Amino acid sequence: MSQLLALTSAVFYGLADFVGGFSTRRMALWRVTAWSMLIGVALLIVGLFVVPAERVAAADLFWGGLAGVMGLGGLALLYSTLAAGSMTIVAPISGVTAATLPVLFDLAGGSALTSRQWLGIGLALSAVAVVGTDTGQEGVTVSIVARAVLAGAAFGVFFIALSRTSPDSGLWPLVGARAVSIPLAFAAAAATRSAGPPSGRRLGMLAVLGSLDMSANIAVALALQLGPVGINSVLSSLYPVFTAIAAVVLLRERPTGRQILAVMLAMAAIVALAL
Repeated sequence: MSQLLALTSAVFYGLADFVGGFSTRRMALWRVTAWSMLIGVALLIVGLFVVPAERVAAADLFWGGLAGVMGLGGLALLYSTLAAGSMTIVAPISGVTAATLPVLFDLAGGSALTSRQWLGIGLALSAVAVVGTDTGQEGVTVSIVARAVLAGAAFGVFFIALSRTSPDSGLWPLVGARAVSIPLAFAAAAATRSAGPPSGRRLGMLAVLGSLDMSANIAVALALQLGPVGINSVLSSLYPVFTAIAAVVLLRERPTGRQILAVMLAMAAIVALAL
């Protein structure tokens, strides 16, 4: 059950990242981030009734708050990087990094890595190295690659933090996450003079984004509470597949041969880690 939830979150995250990167090409970053998060709260409220909590401890809200801070930082980096670079490259690099950190966390906690997991980590590093040498291509620079890695690292910590919450707490850790991330996002939007509410088609776009992102958060929070952090975070990190497919189909992005190799290495790394 937890693996199915993790894979479901990957679908939602992938589509959300595409919509987020696309929106950030048309609106200010912090307007996109702040308002989509606020709109997504409506879905979280529904989720709190559907998945009632048996007991909520202060630690659950703390870990949720930490997840909120890291998730906000990761989203800001990812959306801006998706808007500036090639989605077919940025998404896989961030996904590989997000998948690797929780596995290393499990290792540090005493879990033993299998030969396949070691292979996955090697493939992940190779993917970063391959795309990092393709900086002469349009949409790929050293800065783009570095920001994609940092975004993935933030998501990796996000997964780890959520995994520390109790299954008894239900979706309340996400309340802690939003209680921290939404004020920070609007503060950043105000500082950049982009806090004004969107309207018309742009509001609809952010409503879609907020719903997809919160659906993914709900699915991954439950998956990490019910199953192992290493495996489920890796499965959730399959989101670049859906971001890249949307970019190729809807934006007609055409990756280079080296970029295709990097994507293949990244996806192979995630599959190896999942096994």
